[in-house]
Formats: sequence, structure tokens, C-alpha cells
Amino acid sequence: MTKVAVDYSRSTLAANLPQVAAREQAIGAALVRSFDYGSLSMTQRIISVPTSSLARAESLLRTQAGVLSVAVTGERRYKLTSTNPYWPNDPFFRGFTALQNQSAGNPAVNTFEVAPYAEASAAPGQWDMHAIGLEHAFGYVNGGTGIGATANALGSSSIKIAIIDTGVDASHPELTSKINHEACFITSAIAPYPLSTGNFSTDYLGHGTDVAGIAAEAGDNGLGFAGAGGKALIYAYRVFPTPDDNCAIEGTLDVQCSSDTSDIASAIDDAVTQGVNIISMSLGGGSCSGGVDSDPAERAAVANALSHNIIVVAAAGNAGTGTVDAPACITNVIAVGATGLDDGVATGTSGYTRTVTGASAANPIEYVASYSQYGSPNTLHSAGSWGIVAPGGDPATSETTGTPDDLHWIENIWTSTPYQSSPSDTAFTGNCNGDYPLETGAADCRTLIAGTSMATPHVAGAAALILAVNPSYGTPAAMKQLLCQTADDLGDTHQGCGRLNVYRAMAVALGDTPLP
Repeated sequence: MTKVAVDYSRSTLAANLPQVAAREQAIGAALVRSFDYGSLSMTQRIISVPTSSLARAESLLRTQAGVLSVAVTGERRYKLTSTNPYWPNDPFFRGFTALQNQSAGNPAVNTFEVAPYAEASAAPGQWDMHAIGLEHAFGYVNGGTGIGATANALGSSSIKIAIIDTGVDASHPELTSKINHEACFITSAIAPYPLSTGNFSTDYLGHGTDVAGIAAEAGDNGLGFAGAGGKALIYAYRVFPTPDDNCAIEGTLDVQCSSDTSDIASAIDDAVTQGVNIISMSLGGGSCSGGVDSDPAERAAVANALSHNIIVVAAAGNAGTGTVDAPACITNVIAVGATGLDDGVATGTSGYTRTVTGASAANPIEYVASYSQYGSPNTLHSAGSWGIVAPGGDPATSETTGTPDDLHWIENIWTSTPYQSSPSDTAFTGNCNGDYPLETGAADCRTLIAGTSMATPHVAGAAALILAVNPSYGTPAAMKQLLCQTADDLGDTHQGCGRLNVYRAMAVALGDTPLP
């Protein structure tokens, strides 16, 4: 069976619904889902059609009254100034140091909370958050040069971020207090894995848990990490079926590793109904023509979200090409590419390698990762650019099995319930031991990972933090303009409008001067 999206004039369909349903039944089609987009004056019916009679069915459907378009749906794959800094008490955010004198019974002292990254190649942390100036953005909680103390500089629970991905681990201690809504939309998979829709989003892969954490995990809880969106709440959606081990292989064609775009549309539609402010999608595939998504289901759902002034953020893709994947390539969606950090040690995988002149352990330099897809134009500070870049990491192939360089990765949380074909299967397992080196309390499952998937929630979280202090940026155009005009210049020809700087964006949003 093949899924087909049929777009109708809303009023015409309402007047002819019995005839439409009868025609669908006559061609052997079954209704999967209907989307009613009042703001677009359109209703979309997703129907399942026998593949053997697809051409005839499409031809007959186009003859019905009020039909605007008929097209096959597709699939998507997951893709990584003026203030005193405020350092939440999360150990990976603050940074670690060697355990000096611990053997003699003396307590370890954290002396690694130093600029610019509070991290080193052999000392883990969140270089990514420090690169975008998050501690300084948080610093507005205590005021700035000409700005009084701003409580919402640590974020607000009134801001809602939808994470459309592989689901979330709702039992993770960094997320239990942050998830306000869960839903699952999976109508495409193969036996023996179940299809499902419902009010849960269990994450068997880990990808969705990771990006949710980067966007808005709990901060100031003495555990693990701090999320870019501070106190923003998470609306978690699972649109990918239970994985198999092939899903750990980049570029696999295994159907278990894909999400049907009509399921993505269902999640987007539910997020609109829930009144979210931001939708973050670390997934992609397919293409656009003139900023229009080639996939009908995804195209309509995103258009509807944008018409409700929801800020939509999506991953550019990891194929290293000069085109941006859908849905990131849709006009008014904020596309996000990835940056890596060169510390003088080789980075990048086979076919995706770069060397940055002057980079060293003493002078790490950020650059656009060579796997990161990009578009045009690439004009610094211009919202007319294809998108923006944010930290995504760029490890060398040798680090996947050898000793990792912590500055080459994005480290963050991971699911505690990974798919395992047997107890010895570790394809999707993270590290659930106590955090390095002395953290106590609940297990904080985490992993090292890289990609535009990781870059995307940095931007979504930054948008949430800005909305918490100034709701006038609550439209897609206004938010992209702000993020672009305040971005940093990496001097890279693929950087879009620049690299995200949430500190400078917060300064502008609050009216603080001089700018950092």
C-alpha cells in the first residue's frame, strides 16, 4: 500500500464528503487521517492506496470536485556583553577537573570553570553551550549594564517546545519535570514491530531523548547538563518505529529507521492544537523547489504551523552537499547546520574532513562541519540566508572505537530504555554510570554524538529563552531576523547568516547596550 495526500478546498469537500468517501472506497483506498487546516482554507485527506493501482487512483482522485492537489507522501530520517555569567549547578555545564588528592581523602575541587569552553579534550563538558554564550544569556537573571534583574532569563514554563523525533525517555531524571505532553504517531512499519498511536513516546533509540535534553532539559538540579531553553517545557512526539540494529548505520534504507511524513504531519498538527511556541525537528529527507516542500503531507502541516506563528526549526542534513533537506528547506523554516571544534587534532569522518589553520589545544577554532549541508545565499547577519549554524560536533572516525576527544563531540543525555535484540546488544546503549568524576544521585544516561540533529535543538532552545523575556519575537520571521542579526562570524563560506549567539540575541531582545 502507498499513502497519498489529497488536498481539497475546505468548503467544497464539506459539501461533497459522501461522494468523496464513496470514490475512495471504489478505488480500494482507505482513509488513514484527515487534516483540517482552516487557516489555509484546505482539508487534506491521507489515504492508503494499493500500490499496483496507484497511477489509476491518482488520476481518478484528481477528477473530484474541489481537489487542489494529489501526491504521494514520503518518509524522513533523523539527522547533531553586559552580564556576569550565571553558572547553573549542573556539573557538565560547569566543567570538571582532575581528582587531585582524592586518594588522601581530600575532596575534589572544581577548578575548570574557565572560559571559553569549561572543557578540554580529556575533560568532558558542554563546550557547545559556552560557544553560544548561554551562561551570559542566563546572566540576565541578575541584570545587565542597563537592565534590571530578569527572572525569565532562566527560561519560562509558559514556553512550549515540541520535539518531533524518536520519542523521549520520560523517566530520565533530566526530563521528568520538563515533559508536559507526549504523543505517538506511527502508522508505517513492518512485522513484528507494532504500529501505534497514543499518549506516550517511549524512546528505544535515544536520538529524541538527546535532542530534547539539548533543547530544554532541567537545569540547576545538580545533575548532568543544562538545556539551552532553560525552564521551557517539552512536548514530546514519537514518529519513528522501534529500531533494529541497522538504524545505527548512517544512510541505511531499512524501513524501521524511517518515519512516514503523514505521521510527522500528525505530530505537527497535534503540536499546533496544543499551542506550542516552537517545533524542533532533527530529521529530514526529500527536497524543496523554490522553498516549497516536495512532500504534500509535510508541506501542508508545516504551512499550517507557520500560519499559526509557530517557530519551526529543522536540521539541514548531514550529507555535506550544497542543498538543504526538507523540511528545513521550506520558506520561513529556520534551517540549522552544524559546527565542530578544531583543537589541532584530526576531526571528521571519511569524506568529511577539514583542517582549520591555526587551531591548537591552546587555541581551538570553531568551523562549519564538512558533513553539514548548506544552501545559498550565505550572507552574514542576513535573514535572507539559507539558515544558521550551531554546535553539532565533528569527531574523527577513529574516535568511535578509540579514545574520544571530548571537544569533537556533543555530549548530552540518552535513553535508559534502548532497543536490544539481546542483552549483549549495545548498538543504542548509552553510559548510565555515575557522571564524571564525582556526581551522585540518579543515573544520568548520556552519550557522545554529532550531527545537524544536535545543532537544531540549540537553536530551538535559544528561541525559547528569547520568547521567555520578549514575546514580540514570537513569529517565524521575527525570530530568524533576531538570531541572524546577532550571529557570530566564523568566516566560513557555508555558515548561512552565522553561528548562533544566544547571549547577543538576549541582549537585543532586552534592549541592553552596549552589545556583547
